[in-house]
Amino acid sequence: MPTKDATLKETGCFNNNHNNVTANIFISNPFFDKRDVVQVKYEMVRAVSNGEGNITEIASAYGFSRKSYYQASKAFELGGLYALAPQKKGPKRPSKLNSEVTEFINAFTEGHKNANSIEIADALEAEKGVRLHPRTIYRHLKKN
Repeated sequence: MPTKDATLKETGCFNNNHNNVTANIFISNPFFDKRDVVQVKYEMVRAVSNGEGNITEIASAYGFSRKSYYQASKAFELGGLYALAPQKKGPKRPSKLNSEVTEFINAFTEGHKNANSIEIADALEAEKGVRLHPRTIYRHLKKN
């Protein structure tokens, strides 16, 4: 069975700044785990909403900046506890796969029924000057 640290790291919820958390609730009660960034953010937002101090002091005690507090507070307000979990970083979709490229791929596959993604990538580069990885083309074709 994986450890809690391993699970937190795997899900992106491990608090890399856990050594900066000095809030009493995380020191005096073993239920609260300062390595769990979702729990720390939630408790920070809760502490401010309960009037347990000013935002700057509370954010600092929970290992965050004032700006991070406001981001967490807004995220919680809009999406609840789930919104406090770190979101996937990086591109959300292929950057070169725009409408012009997808139209070319779709038209090419209509005229060449047995073309594989490597052939399509080569034709795309030759005609449009766009180099797209064959795996990206494969995923596009599979999705459509």
